[in-house]
Amino acid sequence: MRKKLFSKKNKEVIVIFSIAITLLLISGASLKSNNNILLSSGVDIISFGESVVKKPYDFIKSNIDAMFNYRKQMKKIDELEEELSKLKKDYVKEKLIKEEIDELRDLKESLKYVEEDLNKDYISASVVGKNDGKYYTSFIVSAGKNQGVKENSVVVSGKGLVGRVFEISNNYSKAISLLDYKSSVSFQILRNSDYVGVINQDPIINDIEVEEGYLKGYLFDMKYDVVPGDILITSGLGIYPKGIHIGEIKEIKEDKNNLVKYVKVESYSDLKNLDKVMIINGRNID
Repeated sequence: MRKKLFSKKNKEVIVIFSIAITLLLISGASLKSNNNILLSSGVDIISFGESVVKKPYDFIKSNIDAMFNYRKQMKKIDELEEELSKLKKDYVKEKLIKEEIDELRDLKESLKYVEEDLNKDYISASVVGKNDGKYYTSFIVSAGKNQGVKENSVVVSGKGLVGRVFEISNNYSKAISLLDYKSSVSFQILRNSDYVGVINQDPIINDIEVEEGYLKGYLFDMKYDVVPGDILITSGLGIYPKGIHIGEIKEIKEDKNNLVKYVKVESYSDLKNLDKVMIINGRNID
């Protein structure tokens, strides 16, 4: 009886033990499986974390790089703009110097037609002021007594006659152009020195109408065979030396009652834009 009870208990113990071992094995397998899952999940979490951290880092890094590159580019642009500005200044300076040289060369060329020794003592000057209006009827030049300018000195441009000086200070002079009504100059026709006359803007000479900026005058004889395009030069009478170009005839009108020919003349000098001029001491006819 006892043997049976013992045997029965032993069986129960063995069964319980077996069940325990089985549970332990199942638990171990499950734990191992869970560990694998946790490990895998941990790796995924770490990878995700790295991804989450890496993306902002890359973004910030790329923007910082872009910022530094932008600064470098802006610095290069500033350097290029500074260099371009310098080149522009140098170009303007060289252009102004060249224009001034060209103007002086033209002025000297215009003196070749002056036959007298008066062309040796010339004074270069700049126009620094003018009257109101489009055209230069009166103006101020940057030369006066200290530079050798005298009253009634002749003013010429690189193209021809401009006018004369009428008032002088130490370093400046006032002048009038051929457009001023007080100005008068004797001329002759270049192709025939026998054809002579006077350029005068006096309002009393109203027998020929001229537009603003043009000169008007008259020839002394109706028989003078002049045509539009004829060139006028100074005749050498009065204060003006002989041979300075004045302009060319654009229109002719006969006055049979006064036996003269009126002329409309376009000045060779640009009396709308004067910059550099040359002053020649004219004759003293007092």
